[in-house]
Amino acid sequence: MSVQEEYSKRDAAYHKNLPAWPDFDVYDKHVDGLIPAARLDTWEQFHELVKTYRSGHSEVEYVFRGQHRYDWPLQPTLDRLSSGAIEEEIAKKQLRNFRLSVRGRVPDSALHILDDDDVWAMGQHHGLATPLLDWTSAPYVALFFAFLNEDRSTWTDDKGDPENCSRVIYVLNKSFIEDLVGDPNDDPLERDYPKIVEPSKDDHGRLVNQAGLFTMAPFRETIESSLLKALTDSDVNIDDPTELSKYICKIHIPNAPEIRRMCLQHLRKMNIHYGSLFPDVIGASGYCNELISEAIENRSRAKPALTENREEIISPVTVKDFVIAETDAVIRELISALIVDDSVKGSVSEAKLKVIVKTVFDFVQNKAGVDWYARDSQLSRLKNIIRRQLKGIQFPDDFVSMAANSVAQKAADMSKEEEENMGAAE
Repeated sequence: MSVQEEYSKRDAAYHKNLPAWPDFDVYDKHVDGLIPAARLDTWEQFHELVKTYRSGHSEVEYVFRGQHRYDWPLQPTLDRLSSGAIEEEIAKKQLRNFRLSVRGRVPDSALHILDDDDVWAMGQHHGLATPLLDWTSAPYVALFFAFLNEDRSTWTDDKGDPENCSRVIYVLNKSFIEDLVGDPNDDPLERDYPKIVEPSKDDHGRLVNQAGLFTMAPFRETIESSLLKALTDSDVNIDDPTELSKYICKIHIPNAPEIRRMCLQHLRKMNIHYGSLFPDVIGASGYCNELISEAIENRSRAKPALTENREEIISPVTVKDFVIAETDAVIRELISALIVDDSVKGSVSEAKLKVIVKTVFDFVQNKAGVDWYARDSQLSRLKNIIRRQLKGIQFPDDFVSMAANSVAQKAADMSKEEEENMGAAE
């Protein structure tokens, strides 16, 4: 089969060409390098992956790294400034410049006792381009960083379709790398293997909160190339994707705005969010940005069945039979749900009933949240709001609770039906 024929048979979403986890393959070296890759069909499968690496390999410690784009390599920030793996001369110059530049900005006594790795780590925290690569021993923290940012609007293919169809989690065998440690006084130029860097200082608490650490490759090497060299020297068959995946692998997770939103919401329930991972003002700001972005998105995603505009809400109502124009079917049904007894018709004006319906719309659009109809707490919340308003319009006391329950349940059923219809359409 020619290269052109092979590419013509590929799925446009790259990750769909990969084997389903836990199987692995080196499918495309231009995307994944020589690292075995697999796909998850849903982000929820990540829970099973976590169980595997935490319990199935209890004698081995793994670390994780989340990356936004599916085709980004494992590349430290300093390497990105050059055409390849960084040279020793450039790295030393960067470190020397940083030591000089921070004089007077950090205690000089502290700076003098820090070794190079600790200084690199300090610089990494403050945005310095370094040879360090961030990892975490907490897999869900890696998942958070993989889905943290929205895709850029320019990330589209020739047809205008999104090109970043998967986010990525790298998994690395930390125990193997730690076993490579030799004499700490060895010249870095003579060190052919990667190493783990765990700084002795963490002034801002980020490393602790993120269960963070770093890897550092030898000069003129990448983490990938130096690890493969170490594995070859250890008689590991690096040509076998299944065997190699025990030491390093790449997991592709489907990516879409809805998937990202659901994943981040779940992680927030696990207390994994900007505010918990960045214990400073930057973290607080990022956390607030997450919340308001979600609120805006929820508002724009309000269910069509309960998203009538205000002109429709104030359409003429006939007092006699409480019928609204046929195009206002949803509003008519909600008003009908309030009329739980014939006696209500003669005691409550049409204008007052419309006030209650507006309250229902406002709640569903702006306050309820996703899947609100399935949560008893949200249903109870809506019922309480309606009860208070019904009493305020002198709704017959004997029917207040019945009417509140009726209209809240009708709104919930509509929302559920509309969401199911939307899911079927997708």
